[in-house]
Amino acid sequence: MSQKISANELRTARKARRVYRSPTLLKGPKLDAIAAGKVSVDCWVARAAFGESDFRWMIFRAWLLEDAPASLRRSYLRHGERVGAWLRSRHRLRGLVRSAMLVAIRRKLARG
Repeated sequence: MSQKISANELRTARKARRVYRSPTLLKGPKLDAIAAGKVSVDCWVARAAFGESDFRWMIFRAWLLEDAPASLRRSYLRHGERVGAWLRSRHRLRGLVRSAMLVAIRRKLARG
């Protein structure tokens, strides 16, 4: 027997299956320095928040090195490795950290 599913039920089922997805790579001059490897790869907290394969941690790293306040940069470089290791097993906190980092990423992309 075949069951008919209403459009509303289908939408609800799709929403329930939604999970965080890594974005695809952007193209354009704003990411040239990042894509060219001019940015160091030691960004523990951002990699924990976004995941190793998500390119946004590299954009955050560029913001951190070029535009972030010196005190934040110093603290991040001093404590980032331990915080990143701690953050990996805390799913909800990773979401909060990711949201905060997205603000910096948007600013970096807007400024170039």
